[in-house]
Amino acid sequence: MSKHNLGVDVGGTFTDFVLLNEDNGRMEVGKTLTTPEDPSQAVIKGSGEILKRAGVPIEDLSTVIHGTTLVTNTLIERKGAPTGLMTTKGFRDVLETGNENRYELYDLSIERPKALVPRRLRLGISERITAEGQIREPLNLNEVREAARYFEKQDITSIAVCLLHSYRNPIHERQIQECLQGEFPSFHVSLSSRVAPEIREYERTSTTVANAYVQPIMKKYLRYLGTQLKKKGFNGAFYAMLSSGGITNVRLAAEFPIKLCESGPAAGALVASFYGRAMGLNDLISFDMGGTTAKICLINDGRPSYSREFEAARISRFKRGSGFSFKIPSIEMIEIGAGGGSIGYIDQMGLAKVGPQSAGASPGPACYGFGGEDPTVTDAALILGYLNPDYFLGGEMALDAARAREVMKRKLADALGISVEEAAMGINQIVTENMATATRIHIAERGKDPRRYVLMAFGGAGPIHAFRIAELLKIKTIICPPAAGTASALGLLVTPMALDFSRSYISRLDSIDWQYVNRIYQEMEEEALSSLIETGASREEIVIERSADMRYAGQFYEIPSPIPNGKLGSESLPEITKAFYKAYEKAFSRYMTDTPIQALTWNLRAECPSPSLEVTYAGKLVAPRGPEVRGKRKAYFPEQGKFVACPVYDRYSLRPGAKFKGPAIVEERESTTIVGVNSEASIDDRLNLIIERKSS
Repeated sequence: MSKHNLGVDVGGTFTDFVLLNEDNGRMEVGKTLTTPEDPSQAVIKGSGEILKRAGVPIEDLSTVIHGTTLVTNTLIERKGAPTGLMTTKGFRDVLETGNENRYELYDLSIERPKALVPRRLRLGISERITAEGQIREPLNLNEVREAARYFEKQDITSIAVCLLHSYRNPIHERQIQECLQGEFPSFHVSLSSRVAPEIREYERTSTTVANAYVQPIMKKYLRYLGTQLKKKGFNGAFYAMLSSGGITNVRLAAEFPIKLCESGPAAGALVASFYGRAMGLNDLISFDMGGTTAKICLINDGRPSYSREFEAARISRFKRGSGFSFKIPSIEMIEIGAGGGSIGYIDQMGLAKVGPQSAGASPGPACYGFGGEDPTVTDAALILGYLNPDYFLGGEMALDAARAREVMKRKLADALGISVEEAAMGINQIVTENMATATRIHIAERGKDPRRYVLMAFGGAGPIHAFRIAELLKIKTIICPPAAGTASALGLLVTPMALDFSRSYISRLDSIDWQYVNRIYQEMEEEALSSLIETGASREEIVIERSADMRYAGQFYEIPSPIPNGKLGSESLPEITKAFYKAYEKAFSRYMTDTPIQALTWNLRAECPSPSLEVTYAGKLVAPRGPEVRGKRKAYFPEQGKFVACPVYDRYSLRPGAKFKGPAIVEERESTTIVGVNSEASIDDRLNLIIERKSS
């Protein structure tokens, strides 16, 4: 019996599915509208449809892996659980004081994100542990009980506990947890020593509070979804994607939901890396544009960029520091409020703008016919001829072009004194410029040249805008993989089981307590191995990778540096020092040998082997060999400044070796690709659509 795995990516507008047969690599794909009021409805509906289409009983399904942006959306929309904070007396205002960073240095009226927990629900507890982990003042459990009773009266359901220096000694936080679980069992409790045991008080508190804020909702959702799948007959394993690109079991996902913040987008970066490795390409820009947002990630040497910090719910989308700062391992990417559902509007200055507000899945773009009253990027694409109103989702969902034109005229064109087509052109140009600008800034901040990269475009809307973005960034090659509209769901299935752990211990290398370092690494390793073995992995196949965040003494920021496995001691110092010099030189093109090195946070990643897969898209087996060109359609191409009648190709009829020139449109069920003027497109052996731009 063949082993089948299902990847489910719940987005803001669509929920995507990929069913993969591990024995032969055959891939089936599916897509359905997300149900915002209860995302599990779309998951159950879409899962049933794709299994039925593939002829696979749900009882034969081995694994379901889930990725989502629900955590991020909950934070942005402020729809989390009523949350209280217990902290060391005198530190209740950490969420407001933040850190010294200002995203707009000279703006005296700078706006910061409003704290998830209001001041009246932040309570100080008498206790104190020193930076060395010594107890200076014992914990007052009576104050803990008093605070808990106060939270009960305020209808609080979740409590974040973040005490000073608990990353060094968590004993007081554990005592609070024992007290609450024993005497106040109705509370959900998040401990900073479990969620983010690292230095920097604001980031640690912010991360723990956010975890507590989303935990009741995500725990309920994951458990309910698991129960519904079992009711349908599913008896396999249910996993969740982490922001770091690893896979974990639902128990850990429910305990630390903040680590799922970017799970869906992370899967997109990983699938771009997967396709790139298969094609022998190591340096890519992953461009994933869906219905709500666009995500961009740099892939260097075959691996996505990685960060130990993440920022969500930014007030200013291009400005770092304008959102909530979290200390969680994550694939580093920028997320832009630019998707198919992004709304075009006129601001107070009378200028046309697009996003970050989105029509989402409900009511969706006006052309969906679900009551949308605002012109969106998808409406503009339909008016400009990029989308076929009769072939959206393979013809399952008809688009209302007349409705799109009516809303575009009423909300934008008439107000600006221009035609409907010009308004649609404006929306398309603005959203493309926004994405190109964000990408350019992201790459420049890392000292890279976009012209060195290949653009990997996917997501439902990515292939529509990829050519124009490549043009603005002067990128020569664009790749759109098969079933690009559901690519992120495939990323869930080509990713290994992996977990990340961190513990802060600050010391200069020349005076470090190696015995303590060995102990914290042993504790992290034991927890990692236990969790991965719980998923069915064997100890022999799990790979342990260590690193430490280090800096020269006196510096403010640190960089990750490799740490050797095994027992550490003074004899390890030359190897660790040499590795830091190499990492520092790579980051800054120089290093110093006469300055002491300081370690701050010790990291461990435990990872199972990556699945060894050769994916074959089932779509090529579905379409009979027939005419590659369906016909012609007029579409707007900025290079020619007018609508041009161009050929429309059937993606499923394009076989390996097929070539054609732009301008052209390539249609498939889940997405549409625009091939611009003065370019040539071809299909490779893996059915990737490769576009080569001829102009600079």
